[in-house]
Amino acid sequence: MKSTEQKEKIKIFGASDCYGLTDELSFTLRLTYEMRDEVDEECFCEAVHMLEERFSYLKISLMKDWHEFYYVENARPWVVKKTDRSIPLNGEESNFHLLAFSYFNKTIYINAYHGQLDGTGLFRLGKALIYYYCCRRYGKRLDVPDVALPEDEILPEEYRDAYLHFYKSPLQDERNVLSPQKVVKSPMKLDRMGLVRKGKRTTFKIRVPQADLMKYCSSYDGSPVTAIALMTAESIYRLHPDSDKEIVVGVPVNLRPAMGLKVSHCNTYSKVFIEYSDRLRSKDFEMQGTICRGTIIRYTNEALLRKQVKKYCKMLSMLNLIPLTSLKRLAASVEAEKMKKGETADVTYVGKCEYGEMEEYLTAMFLDVDAYGMGLEVLISSFGNRFFISLDQDWEDKPYTDSFLEVLRDRGISYEVMYDGPNDIPVMKNI
Repeated sequence: MKSTEQKEKIKIFGASDCYGLTDELSFTLRLTYEMRDEVDEECFCEAVHMLEERFSYLKISLMKDWHEFYYVENARPWVVKKTDRSIPLNGEESNFHLLAFSYFNKTIYINAYHGQLDGTGLFRLGKALIYYYCCRRYGKRLDVPDVALPEDEILPEEYRDAYLHFYKSPLQDERNVLSPQKVVKSPMKLDRMGLVRKGKRTTFKIRVPQADLMKYCSSYDGSPVTAIALMTAESIYRLHPDSDKEIVVGVPVNLRPAMGLKVSHCNTYSKVFIEYSDRLRSKDFEMQGTICRGTIIRYTNEALLRKQVKKYCKMLSMLNLIPLTSLKRLAASVEAEKMKKGETADVTYVGKCEYGEMEEYLTAMFLDVDAYGMGLEVLISSFGNRFFISLDQDWEDKPYTDSFLEVLRDRGISYEVMYDGPNDIPVMKNI
């Protein structure tokens, strides 16, 4: 990577993700769009080029020396390949970028490093890409709300290090802030329950009609993530009804509103935990949803989230004081292990994507992550009148996916299986 070695270092304040990278854990994402028609190579390459100009601040490489990980600007073009396989990131295959793009038949893929983009940031990037592509492919300007356009003024909050800026900002005097959520010390871990064996990482993808799922949300004014989190917990409980280990489902929460951000690309999220206790399980589903919605509202209080972000930033500042990369990695791995131990599964929902007139040309979208260390990640995407759910696993065995589908059937929720096979997420090079 000779062309970038002499460039100026870009410090990464929110760098704990970098130091947690290993050969087993790449911490990457893959966003998939299924299109109505065959992908046109020329139009797609033009769209990626436009995206590269609009989001030029994402053209960076991740490097390290004996002291730290850091970014450098990378002037090479983003890679576009005709393949249905993932593209390794931060190496020759991706021109040493942390993003890479591919297409095959009717499918478009975005391969991304999670430390650079979270789901919200990646969905915003993906929306712009599909917009640029569809306008060229179909020869007309489409009516799509809140899409990033090439002529937009790019505000500092979009590209700067969100955690560093927040750390330097004075925290308001917010007294009587709620105490942080207490979590179960030793929840159920699926890879230790005897039903699965470590092996090839897999993903199971389904499409669900919006009306089928929303009927379970409307009665308690809840959201799809609450319903799916409860169904995930129930599906696990059905397989382990006699276990004394508590099932805890983590629900990621977008920190941008609490941090005063709108369009930051940074990986900015916290988690609220739903404990599937005997007390909760004894209620009917509507009451379960009401209780869980209350839990989420309580622990997404913006003053509380700001306090938690400040605490996290102090941890990051201490991490940055550690003199050696190797010691930073050790400290980060200890913190990461604490986080992973606190939950049984994750259920993520960024929110419904408003694609406007593009929806005519889209048939499905799925988000996938590296499930290493977590075991089971349930990721929900949505546009139009459909939900798209990925169940990403750290193993090949299917008891938990089969049980989840059984719960859907028992609740009268129809689904269509879109994919069942390896979870081909990108790997990270040069870490």
